[in-house]
Amino acid sequence: MSTEPTRGHTVKAYDSELAQLRGLVLEMGERVVEQVTDAVAAVIEGDPAPAHDVIERERKIDYFELDVDESIFNIIARRQPAAVDLRLVLALSKVVGNLERAGDKAEDIAECALRIQSREGCPDAAMFHYVSRLGKQACCMMERAMDALARTDVDQALDVFADDRSLADELTAAMRHLMSFVVEDPSRLSQVIDLLFAVKALERIGNHAGNIAEQVIFVAKGRDVRYQSRENVIAALRRREA
Repeated sequence: MSTEPTRGHTVKAYDSELAQLRGLVLEMGERVVEQVTDAVAAVIEGDPAPAHDVIERERKIDYFELDVDESIFNIIARRQPAAVDLRLVLALSKVVGNLERAGDKAEDIAECALRIQSREGCPDAAMFHYVSRLGKQACCMMERAMDALARTDVDQALDVFADDRSLADELTAAMRHLMSFVVEDPSRLSQVIDLLFAVKALERIGNHAGNIAEQVIFVAKGRDVRYQSRENVIAALRRREA
């Protein structure tokens, strides 16, 4: 008796499991971007409601990680993936770890917002300038990294790498800007410290987006580019594509 129908069914089921796993990770990425957006809004708008929402929803981010870990374990145990499928499963495992840590940073920002709001006096609106800028950049990097993952798009991943230097420059400018308020008025020190924590957390979220982009390259090219100069990786891969 022919086994082709059974083999075809098995392949389809396996492909479906991989697609569901990737979909779960992509959904987790969307939730993390939402967390970051709401946490930044809580800081800038002085509204405790979104900050409390972020803190309450953080547990759901943790549950996503548990669900993904279980799916990965089941796929490895039952399917024994090889070649590009194995790279995808391993990469998704690392991606979900970066997403979980980015979610933790969003919670940290929400807690900064609540501390700022609990003190007497409101920060000067100008103090939020770089919180807004870094918030937009970190979210944009995360969205692009997840889109690159969804489409296994190396060019998009390299674009995320290219944003790294700009992100570091923005953080440096933010720290100078915020410290200028302390020089003018030392009573603002507590506010500035919390805002420094917030902008540093946003820079780390952007770094996690870059780490996710590394995994896209690993899946597409079979090349582990962690701990390598991202400028060199961009130059090498774009030269090869040309």
